[in-house]
Amino acid sequence: MTLIGLFLSLLMGVTLGILGGGGSILTVPILAYFFGVSATLATSYSLFVVGVTSLFGAFKYAQNKLINIRVAVLFSIPSSLGVLFARRWLLPVIPDWVQWGSVGISKDQLVLTTFGLLVLVISIFMLKAKDPNETAETNSHPPKFAGAWIAIEGLVVGAITGFVGAGGGFMIVPALVLLAKLPLRDAIATSLLIIAVKSLIGFLGDITTGLEVDLTLLSLVTGLTVTGAWIGTQLSSKLNVSVLRKSFGIFVLVMGIAIIVKELS
Repeated sequence: MTLIGLFLSLLMGVTLGILGGGGSILTVPILAYFFGVSATLATSYSLFVVGVTSLFGAFKYAQNKLINIRVAVLFSIPSSLGVLFARRWLLPVIPDWVQWGSVGISKDQLVLTTFGLLVLVISIFMLKAKDPNETAETNSHPPKFAGAWIAIEGLVVGAITGFVGAGGGFMIVPALVLLAKLPLRDAIATSLLIIAVKSLIGFLGDITTGLEVDLTLLSLVTGLTVTGAWIGTQLSSKLNVSVLRKSFGIFVLVMGIAIIVKELS
């Protein structure tokens, strides 16, 4: 099981490097099902793994001057606030056992079931997504009111990231294309920087609460995902992103169904 988890960690990094999002949804189930980490702790570990891996991927894209810093800052600030809200105030108030009438579910089951439902939504976005024209010129001045919508989505994505430990790139990339008018490659690169900032801030917030970290496991998984991200950034210009996204979307759909069935069975 551990070897499968290590392989999937590498695969997650490759996907994150190529698509700028999507791969991070593998981190929580990898940690929970293949390394025996509790769901809540897995979301904390995931923030670190995704944050470091995304930062590495963003650095590689920055060398090609594809990151729009202005848009990244506009999205990252409210997104980081959303992460901190979910980690510091939302998750702690959820009891270890949640009871609805005659039906009860543990906190870990609630987190993973919510995660599974989110994964299903992600898979639908991936399967239906159409890549915009990559030859469009980058617009460094978003249209009127776009800045406000970018900030609002940043807050929502941040809260989701904080609750389930996923980066939210599947929501960030389309938002940057539609609202900030960025070409797809620029949106992917900028998305990685945004994911890195909000994820690492969320993890640092957990550390301040006294979180105990398994440095060996965290270093191993992070090292593999960073290696995968490097491979992904090298392949990004050589692969058909649309075909890859749809293929990964099918895999994600199956994984989401499997998680929900396992947690509710």
